[in-house]
Amino acid sequence: MNRRQLLAATAAVITIGLTASASWAADKKIGGEINVLSWGNYIDFALPAFEEKYGVKVNIDYYADEKEAMNKIRAAGLGTYDVVFLGVGYEEVARKQQLIDVLDVSKLENFKDMYAPFQKPKTDGTHVHVTYSWGANGLIAYDPAKTGGPIKSWADVYSGKFRGRIGKIDKANEQAYRTVFQAGFKYGELSDEQWQAIAKTLETDMPHVRTVYQHYDEMAQLLAAGEIWIADTDDGGFRQAKAKGLNIELVYPEEGFIAWYDGPCLVSQAPHPEAAYAFIDHMISPEVQAQLAKELGYAPANPKAAALMDPALKASLGLDQAEANLSRVEFQRSLGAAYETKATDVWQKAKAQVQ
Repeated sequence: MNRRQLLAATAAVITIGLTASASWAADKKIGGEINVLSWGNYIDFALPAFEEKYGVKVNIDYYADEKEAMNKIRAAGLGTYDVVFLGVGYEEVARKQQLIDVLDVSKLENFKDMYAPFQKPKTDGTHVHVTYSWGANGLIAYDPAKTGGPIKSWADVYSGKFRGRIGKIDKANEQAYRTVFQAGFKYGELSDEQWQAIAKTLETDMPHVRTVYQHYDEMAQLLAAGEIWIADTDDGGFRQAKAKGLNIELVYPEEGFIAWYDGPCLVSQAPHPEAAYAFIDHMISPEVQAQLAKELGYAPANPKAAALMDPALKASLGLDQAEANLSRVEFQRSLGAAYETKATDVWQKAKAQVQ
């Protein structure tokens, strides 16, 4: 997933008061190795402490998106990888395809400390992933010096005042649910008539769009150069761009937005299960969660991380507000292959208007 690959390239500028990595060291050594699949530079900062604590060498293999990750598991065969990081909805797809196993969360010391929404099992009562990071998506970033005033909604963005100064992210599913809210629908499965309305809305929007970008680092470059004034973003992408010194503002659109999560899953027939559970538990520990906020600008999924974070960082993340609204946030979910196919078809046709 390019969003995470490129967000990881920039460190936040605010210093946090983490305990030294030496404090993570424990007495239990497992030894051996573990094979992990992840987006590039997304978890790397947390690996040295894990290797030191458990004496386990981490062999990490990178992928661009979840589909590539699942293809890698199939190509290598079950019994090769131990842990894979998957984004929201893909853990359900991977479970249906028997690529990942049910997690025994009683083996995770830190699981009980997660925010309550992240402790909820699936509808069948099982857990197949734990939440490593989360945030809001379907948001708007804009340069107030260029727009000449605040932006509050998609209606503002496509009012006609900013024609040729708008950038959109090249992600079909995200464009689908952004437009769902813009069109006045609710997030979820759509009827044929609603899909037609989504396509029509995008067709109307695209003549206002200057360019379509692949990732949020590119978004930051376009905003910095003044090529675009308004852009699709998520909260992490915005914070990373802000950390680069951009004078931009973040908008939670009045029409609505949604939240995402991702995290590690146990690959079926993992060859090193003890190390895999230790690794997953390490990734949701307060120390790693606090450092995640520092490195990538994402709010932690473990509230104990807040005690390790500098007040300025917590303020920049809007952590108090995020905590207050967490129980009301609607998270993305798998809407099925038919939805993805339709979203891709609609977005590809819309995108062709600006290429």
